Amino acid sequence: MANINSPHTEHYDQLSHRARAGDTMDANPAGQGNRIFVSYAHLDDELLNQAVEHFTSDLRSFYSAKTGGTLEVFFDRESIGWGTDWRRRIDSELRGASIFMPIITMQYFNRPACREELNAFHGSAELLGAKYLLLPIVIMGASGITADSQMPEVRLIERIQFENLEEAFLAGRGTREWREALSRIADKLVTIISQAEENLSAVAAVAGVEKPEELKEEFDLFQHFEQLNQLGEALTPELEAATQDLTTWCTVVQEEMQKFSPISRAVLRSRSVVMAAAVREPSLKLQGSATTFAQSVTEADALLRAVVNQLVGVNTSHGKTLAEKIIADVTQGSSDLQEFLEGLGEILEMLKTMEIMSVPLRKAIKPGRIGFTKLQDSIKTIDGWRGLSIH
Repeated sequence: MANINSPHTEHYDQLSHRARAGDTMDANPAGQGNRIFVSYAHLDDELLNQAVEHFTSDLRSFYSAKTGGTLEVFFDRESIGWGTDWRRRIDSELRGASIFMPIITMQYFNRPACREELNAFHGSAELLGAKYLLLPIVIMGASGITADSQMPEVRLIERIQFENLEEAFLAGRGTREWREALSRIADKLVTIISQAEENLSAVAAVAGVEKPEELKEEFDLFQHFEQLNQLGEALTPELEAATQDLTTWCTVVQEEMQKFSPISRAVLRSRSVVMAAAVREPSLKLQGSATTFAQSVTEADALLRAVVNQLVGVNTSHGKTLAEKIIADVTQGSSDLQEFLEGLGEILEMLKTMEIMSVPLRKAIKPGRIGFTKLQDSIKTIDGWRGLSIH
């Protein structure tokens, strides 16, 4: 019979102690790893003393405690390894039940990269019927997330039914409010991931029983072609309408600005009210047409990348030639508008001084600024189509 103080027993006791203390290899038998892509404005993290980083770190711990699984959290496109062709990776990530988590303040909507990520993920998720994989977290400015906001991205967040964690972030890390919020979000993640796994498994099972995968791919490709053709037919007149409204808006603004000369502040304010009345209607028209065009571009972006991925997957010269033709057709004519937008940016800068002095003028010009921003975002997306890899 072995002595209780034998080397073997001491070794076993050491291993037992290390296991109880968590100092052992993480075999993770109870759960799998899941991925979250976090999108946020870096200025917000600085404002709140790295609260976004603390939030995601604690969220990983809460999720692990509740499920035994792990969360991989990525904060930018480079850390997740997507590189410049990041949009093309979204489809496969969503099919793998990866979750997109935008951390929202009103500053988020001022950042082109944030808007780009939000629209790209939403477009692909909508195409896949998996919008539940978007989980917006509002940490400040929740009262501004309304259905009647002038910003399309704000209205989008409102429709997705965001989680309001403003009180938790103001209370700070370690408080009861903080822990309760993290527990709620961890539970939400469990529900989302479970729903994604069930839905994706059901789709795969149906596809496997009813028809071979190659037939399913052909059907998807045909369906995507039809949808892309419909969008392609809409994009040209929508772009023409937005360009015309932009030209009209620009002309009215320039004509009104020429009426200003070195005058007293009182007269300047008076004339700015007149200018506001002249600019208001063109601003609203530009916002409407540019927003419509931007929505079509977002839908086309998700479809185009899905079609190109499928065509390239066929691995034939015909498929690649067809992909090249699609890209050439949808990007035709966007370069001229880009040059026009760059020139208009200078006019918007000149308007800032007058907007500061006149509330009516600032209110009248705001829809035009939003329309201008939507056109900028759309052209940037279209320019990205030229860089789609088809090899």
